Amino acid sequence: MAGERLLTETHCKGARAAGKVFYLNDGGGLRLRMRPNGSKHWIFRYRLNAKEKNTSLGTYPQVSLKQARDKAVEARALVFDGRDPILVRQVARARQAIAAECTFELVARDWLAHNRPQWSTHHYNRNEGLIRRYLLPKIGHLPIDVIGEQVLFLALKEAYDRGVAESARRARAVASQVFSFGRATHRCEHNPARDMADNPYFKKPQVRHHKAIAQHDVPNLVSDLNRSGENQKLSDGVVCGLKMALYTGLRDYSIRSAKWADIDFERRAWTVPGSQIKGKEVHQVPLPTQAVMALRQLEQVTFDGPNSYVFSSKSKDGHLAENTLRKALHRLGYKVTLHGMRSLITDVLNEQGFRSDLIERQLDHREKSSVRAAYLRTSFLEQRREAMQWFADWCDGKCNHPASNNVVLLKERS
Repeated sequence: MAGERLLTETHCKGARAAGKVFYLNDGGGLRLRMRPNGSKHWIFRYRLNAKEKNTSLGTYPQVSLKQARDKAVEARALVFDGRDPILVRQVARARQAIAAECTFELVARDWLAHNRPQWSTHHYNRNEGLIRRYLLPKIGHLPIDVIGEQVLFLALKEAYDRGVAESARRARAVASQVFSFGRATHRCEHNPARDMADNPYFKKPQVRHHKAIAQHDVPNLVSDLNRSGENQKLSDGVVCGLKMALYTGLRDYSIRSAKWADIDFERRAWTVPGSQIKGKEVHQVPLPTQAVMALRQLEQVTFDGPNSYVFSSKSKDGHLAENTLRKALHRLGYKVTLHGMRSLITDVLNEQGFRSDLIERQLDHREKSSVRAAYLRTSFLEQRREAMQWFADWCDGKCNHPASNNVVLLKERS
């Protein structure tokens, strides 16, 4: 009868196979099934919706008598609530299978692939790098739905304490987007990274503005870049890359990822694809004579068809790696950032009275006012060509006459 215990471990161990299937009853629907081949299986028999059913609770002795009884209690409670133990187990197995296929790494890879068409190459590489360096080593193998704040905190804390505080903070923001994507695709229910947005442990590092090269250092920089032979510490590609930063004001990634198809020597213009630029729109940059000469020289070294990289290298991306140009400046003795070249251009051109609109367009700064942007549709290409040629001449003039910090404008600008 129900609740009666008829079996003992001795009975279970000593049971011998017969010529047919038979059962040893333990009461309450729990039975030990004996097959002719000697195998023993725990079976729970129950009745639900006027139908008699059986479900397996495991094999003996892998599942002991006590464990079988505990499982029977759980199954009996499900039946009491009107739930079918077979279906409940099937759902649990399905969830386990889904969880095994829904690790944080798989969801993160799906998120990257889903957004790649809308992102610039630089933006994609930055997000992929944050995931690969700071998240995957610690939580990549875990089912995304079981990752809580504590686990994520420990992963980010290790990076933060290692001295890459801003990268750790950015990794949290990226993780939050991955979890949101996981929720949207029904692979997790919570977003622990979003809940950590205000965690006081991850203090925001002090903002350090991009340090620009001083105007009085321009003569020495141009002179250093114009050195040749054994007197030149840098490779041809790095020298040309630094000259492009100086003579065009383009951002680091736009320079490093340029292809020869982007360079139009006849029009003396550089067309930067939207995928390689922050504004995500095609950006045309005029090339002063000094930039054209530098590119012509490099063309003899790196040109291997229109789709080859201007600043090719043996890195995994095929072009100069991130921070290469900045480190080259440091190697020459200039403790500044490459981005600071843009500040130099802004300061000099503004001081000499060039229109701020064309300066902003040259640096690909988008007009924040939507109303003004609607009316200001010109690219100022020809005006920018004049301004950047003047600036390049200014750089060379300071190099040729380093004692003078003043350049006389020979042409009035409106």
